[in-house]
Amino acid sequence: MENYVSKLIRSYLETRNEYYYERLQEQFLPLIKAYARKLYYLDYEDSQQELCIALYESISKIKNTDNEFACISYIKRSIVNKFTKLYHESVKEQNIQANSTSLVFNANLGIQNDGEVENCITMTDLKNYLQSKTLEERKIIDMLIQGYSDKEIGREMGFTRQYINRIKKQILK
Repeated sequence: MENYVSKLIRSYLETRNEYYYERLQEQFLPLIKAYARKLYYLDYEDSQQELCIALYESISKIKNTDNEFACISYIKRSIVNKFTKLYHESVKEQNIQANSTSLVFNANLGIQNDGEVENCITMTDLKNYLQSKTLEERKIIDMLIQGYSDKEIGREMGFTRQYINRIKKQILK
């Protein structure tokens, strides 16, 4: 099995046979899965797919396949770099979501500075909307309106931050 990865890369680059790429993907799947789990804002499958694309791109750019260690290091760095980029994008997206959530709820509620509701239609619509939601979703909405973060809501309700974030996305759709 000496130089197994470099042989797979060389074979794939020469033939473009998917079999070799699939074997490479199997070799790096534990690394891809480990980093995909850390991208909490993206769905796990989406994260895994993005990192597999990074694997594919790195294989396509490798010039010299003689050194096994260099090939593995190059691919690993490519996956880590893609993870870092995705992580920073997800943090920005989460901050935007967190800031816009309170604005969306305040706009939907018609809340003015003094806390009064602008009109009854909005409040009636909100009540009807909330009645269509489960008790769990209503509690999450209530805590979001109060300004709790996903992490705080998760801790309070006994769920993970990712689960709360997923429910929040469904509610905002």
